[in-house]
Amino acid sequence: MSKWLVNPLPRPDADIRLICFPYAGGNAATYTPWTKQLGENVDLIAIQAPGRAARLFETPYDEMEPLVDELLPLIVPLLDKPVIFFGHSLGSRVAFELLTRLKARGLSLPVHFIASGSAGPQEKALRKPTYHLSDDEFKAELSDLNGTPKAVLENEELMSLFLPLLRADFKIAETYRYTSDITLDCPLTILGGEDDTDIPLSRLQTWQEFFSSPADIQMLSGDHFFIDNHAHLVTDKVNGIISQVLNRLTPSMSRYG
Repeated sequence: MSKWLVNPLPRPDADIRLICFPYAGGNAATYTPWTKQLGENVDLIAIQAPGRAARLFETPYDEMEPLVDELLPLIVPLLDKPVIFFGHSLGSRVAFELLTRLKARGLSLPVHFIASGSAGPQEKALRKPTYHLSDDEFKAELSDLNGTPKAVLENEELMSLFLPLLRADFKIAETYRYTSDITLDCPLTILGGEDDTDIPLSRLQTWQEFFSSPADIQMLSGDHFFIDNHAHLVTDKVNGIISQVLNRLTPSMSRYG
């Protein structure tokens, strides 16, 4: 399997595949513990892009288009069974771009899309761009976001390793906007943090513009990083969605061979 795809507990006979996309500065480690909470009928794959974890010394992407160009041919073979896309923050928008590419090529879409902790892809970033700031200014912004442990921020050696990735991911997150028209026939669930001041309910609702079926919006305890701080709440929601999807798909599962 490609180094882009982390499959911590392969389940080749699973009924459904869950493909997860990390937030800016994150990596597959956010999702690998989920295997303990997911059923044996779920095959979890987490995306590991260059510049992080085991790929730390590879050059990270700092633009959306080449990142998705590289990912697309790796995702297509995974559509041999029902697939759910889950993305948090920037990961939601990477997953959305993949949805648009799949539709443009007339390929199968995921049977469900879960957008977590993210405004719709047409929304401008609320904060002013930070990726180009000096190291000290950039680290101050990271501290305000509350997503990087203080011990890491204060470790100059670690930060020298992580800053190129963080700048690259933040550049994508802060400059990307989807400006085309598209309607996706893919059921949509949106997860938000009750204390996420940057992504309130009004910004979560903007995803609806691109989907034909009504979005199911669910608010969870926590701030923007509820996916880490309240992981059990997220996996409970994901398990519920998987059960609903499989119940809906059971009559048509034979088409996946």
